[in-house]
Amino acid sequence: MKKLIFILLKYGMRFIYFFMKLLIPVSDKAVFLSRQSDEPSENFLLLEQELQRVSPSTKCEFYCRLGLKSEMGLSYALLMLRQMKALAGAKLCITESYCIPISILRHKKQLRVVQIWHSMVAVKKFGWQTVDMPEGTSSDIARIMQMHNGYDFVAVGSEYMRPFFAEAMNTPLEKVLPLGTPVADRLLHSADRYDELRERFYEAYPQAKGKKIAVWLPTMRRDYPIDCGDMIESFDCEKYALVVKLHPLDRQTVITGGTAIADKLFTTEQAIVFADAVISDYSGAAAEAALLGKPVYFFVPDTERYANECGINVNPLTVFPSVSFADPKELADAVLNEKATNNDIFRVRVLLCGGCDGHSTQNIIRLALNQ
Repeated sequence: MKKLIFILLKYGMRFIYFFMKLLIPVSDKAVFLSRQSDEPSENFLLLEQELQRVSPSTKCEFYCRLGLKSEMGLSYALLMLRQMKALAGAKLCITESYCIPISILRHKKQLRVVQIWHSMVAVKKFGWQTVDMPEGTSSDIARIMQMHNGYDFVAVGSEYMRPFFAEAMNTPLEKVLPLGTPVADRLLHSADRYDELRERFYEAYPQAKGKKIAVWLPTMRRDYPIDCGDMIESFDCEKYALVVKLHPLDRQTVITGGTAIADKLFTTEQAIVFADAVISDYSGAAAEAALLGKPVYFFVPDTERYANECGINVNPLTVFPSVSFADPKELADAVLNEKATNNDIFRVRVLLCGGCDGHSTQNIIRLALNQ
């Protein structure tokens, strides 16, 4: 029954879109579509700014709505109709997520579709890599809805990341390009805020003054909390302050006791900027830290379980063995004694974000306009 609903949805949308294409002429318009949030992302806004710079006549329209599976109701159907109308008359579409109208509809030849994704890396698997897995989509539904179909090119963070995105999006490798993201351009200039943010951090947390700062950014586990106790205890020292920033959607993990700072005052990006060391696991935060030249360490005590439930493209224990740990005490010892070498820092940066050269925004728009 569920498959039948999706088949009817697909061909019903195609039927409506056929007439939209007949009635709506193509104009000098770019549409930005996203299911990641209700507001345009920073990547979108930076691309719009560059597009307006090189092509002032191009009209930009945004159609953004957080698209959780549980919220695919009438209001989202109406949004898709608006997206379809916009696509029928556009020459350019930029998206950062899987977007149903892009993938299942047959567009005019004039429309160029660019996928920038919402992360420059794919440390954990997604899309076609996770069909029929606990966190993935049904393979039958993915085929019916032609998931991730129709991109002219996909922008990713590095050469190393290309095959993972190609597999996840079922897209030819030659269409996946190591261009970086617009946010990466700005991140490269955010190091200038180090002193300012550092001072603000010490004002907010005077107990950390005089200490170096290690920022731990664990990604969310869907069905179980993160055990923070041993990690916090291992950093109970005079040299480093441990700042713990949980994933915004993590409602299971509780931080109690110890000297760690459970921060909610600063953004993840700000914390990475003022950090002396960053501790990651399977998230894109590692790429952002590497981009700024920060020592990155990986704490991955649950690799086997996480791989079975979510899937992993990059197992830090094998790809970055000298800075990856399953034991919190060994991890803390490496951070406290600053064991990450320049070669370690360079390797993390090259593999995760080697394509980010400070000109990602310009390069994406240039290719988007086929220049």
